[in-house]
Formats: sequence, C-alpha cells, structure tokens
Amino acid sequence: MTRPYFSILMKHLEQMNVDVTAASETTLAAADTRGDGLDAYDCNRFIYVVRGVGRLLLENEEIALKPGCSSIVFAGTRHDIRAGGEADFAFKWCHFRDGYGDWNMYRLLRLPYAVKIETEEAERLLDKMKRLSLESGPTSKLRIKAAILELISSYLEHLPENAGKETEAPNQEMEKIGIVLRYIDEHIGENLTVEELARQVFLHPNYFIVFFKSMMGCSPIQYVNQRRMEIARSLLLKPECNVSDVANRIGMKIYYFSRMFKSHTGLAPSRYRKLAGIFPGMEERERPEKEDGF
Repeated sequence: MTRPYFSILMKHLEQMNVDVTAASETTLAAADTRGDGLDAYDCNRFIYVVRGVGRLLLENEEIALKPGCSSIVFAGTRHDIRAGGEADFAFKWCHFRDGYGDWNMYRLLRLPYAVKIETEEAERLLDKMKRLSLESGPTSKLRIKAAILELISSYLEHLPENAGKETEAPNQEMEKIGIVLRYIDEHIGENLTVEELARQVFLHPNYFIVFFKSMMGCSPIQYVNQRRMEIARSLLLKPECNVSDVANRIGMKIYYFSRMFKSHTGLAPSRYRKLAGIFPGMEERERPEKEDGF
C-alpha cells in the first residue's frame, strides 16, 4: 500500500473506538446453496475460513473464499456468504462496530474484500473473542478490544502490495490529501506552515485545516510533528546518525527536538539510543544539556 493511503488508514484506525458485538463459528452444508438474498448489516463483519470453500456474494462482485482466507465486510454493504464446494463450508467470525467515523473512508482506499493470512493467529484470536464474549469479568471487554485490534492488524499486514492503488481516477479528496502527505514527507526538514501546505492543493488555509482534520483526525501541524517523531525514532536507531544529525534532518533545533522527542516518547533521544544498544555512552557526550529522569 502506498504511503499516503497507508497513513490515512493508520490515523483512522488509531482513533477508532471498536466494540465487538458477537463472535462465533458457522458451518454451511455443501448441499445448501440457497440464500435469502443480499443483506446489509449495521455492523462490520470479519470472517476467517477454516474449512471448505465458499463464496462472498456482493451486488456487483463474487469473491472466492478458501481456508486461511479472511474478509472484512463493512457496515451497510449488501452481501451474502454461501457454501461453494462439495464439502461443508466453515468459517469463524465476529461482528464489530467502530465509534470513529465513516467506513466509506476504507472503501475509498479500495481495500480488498479477501486476504490470505498464512497463520493460525486469526483463528486463535476469533476463538478468544468467542470465549470472552461469554464471560462477564471486569477485563473481558478490554481483552476483546485488544483481540479485534490485533486481528485487524494481522489483516492489514497481509494486504497485497498493490492494495490501495487506484484502478481508476482517484477520488478528489483522496488525491488532494495524497499530494499533501507526499509534500510533507519530501520537505520534512523544512519549516512547513499551514499556508504552504494549503497552497499545494489550492485551498484557503482555514478550509484546509478542516479538510485535513476530517481526513487524518488531527491538525496539519500535529501531523507534521508526529511524522517528525516517527522519522526521528527510525533515524536514532541507525549507528551513523547521532542526535544532532537527526535534529537537522527533520528541521528542528536540537534543544526543541530533544524536548519534543521526550514529550512524545517519555525518553530523551540519547536515552532512546542507549536503550536500543547503539553506541552507549556516545549519546551522553552529545546531549545539548543535562537530561534528567528517563
């Protein structure tokens, strides 16, 4: 998946308040090819095929389902799941709601309906959710939430490389946010302003802020600083990059970089490198000032 589209997806998922409403397993008899027609749910559905072959029927598409295949069907999508072979078709599933926003965003990203997951992890997580959904312990809901987020993460990790790449003209909003995110990455070491970013897509700065936040869930400057910290964490793990080098590469004075990095991670840059085992002791000499605590 290309960087702009992956960034959009990750920002939305990071802020998603997910709630699993049901989890179980279904077996469809091979001889039962009937269906009640396409139906839409007001919750999202995750399915994982454990045995046999089946079909995911959509309004304009039919997806083959085989063992190890996972699928996410978003809320509001008219569909049906049917057996498709000479043996029974079994799949484990969970239904979940998200409290963040419109899943149409993920349709715009053109994520595939079916992904092959070469692991037993999906099955284990679905079994865990099924078991926990029958319990009433004080931490059950937290454990279920952790399991569904891990399940979605596994799904995303197994996306094909071309996922998110447009097969037709991209949506105008997606095209604009892609331009802005690429510009930020290409000029991360410069003094980026809202006015400059807005000019890249010919929007008034005030409207651009609203547009950007609706797409990314944070303000443009917040995103720029988050990207700087993400890049800094990666660079700090490289032996050839000292703290001063990293600050220069992301366009920050070393004092402000150290302060922001510590606020973001809870660790000073030199401490971060030391914990990673990179040149212990060298960072201590490079510090612009005494760093206390962690």
